[in-house]
Amino acid sequence: AVVSTQSGHYGRGNVLVLPTEKLADAVAIEWDSQKKSIIFPLMPLSTLCFKATDKPISNSDLIEHMLDFLTTDTVCYRAPASDDQLHSLEINRWNPITEWFSRYYHVHLALTTDITLTPQSDQTIQRLREHLSTLHPWTLPAYHHSTTSLKSLVIAMAMLDGGLAVEEAIACSCLESDYQIDRWGEV
Repeated sequence: AVVSTQSGHYGRGNVLVLPTEKLADAVAIEWDSQKKSIIFPLMPLSTLCFKATDKPISNSDLIEHMLDFLTTDTVCYRAPASDDQLHSLEINRWNPITEWFSRYYHVHLALTTDITLTPQSDQTIQRLREHLSTLHPWTLPAYHHSTTSLKSLVIAMAMLDGGLAVEEAIACSCLESDYQIDRWGEV
């Protein structure tokens, strides 16, 4: 399927070839909604399509960048039990995600209450690398964008592979900062 930007919209009428007609229709709607100037933050599908076609970063580099998030993934670092409220919130909101993640991908996530880096096992990293390597080249940028936006590979993959609602993914990603704001106020 092909999307052609109108010459009055953007440049010289560039052509973007997409893998499905449904995606092309959705991208065309984004372009049609642009009036006087192009506002890319209002065009998330177009942005992901450009990432998929422009390929300034190889798929393997995207995968390694996502795997880097595992080292500091927010859901793997928990408040100590002495912080009753936050600890309880993390258990209630994050445990279902980490338990699903471990079952679905057949991995063991190292969870800790320590503030020092707690690495994930080589087996876990390799299994996730293998899974991410099987993704369609048009899907990988969406995983990467979700991971970097949510600051969590685990939450991103639960959202994209496990059906975690976008709103819940965002809430889980912001759980600690929202807790701190509720407790101490916003600075």
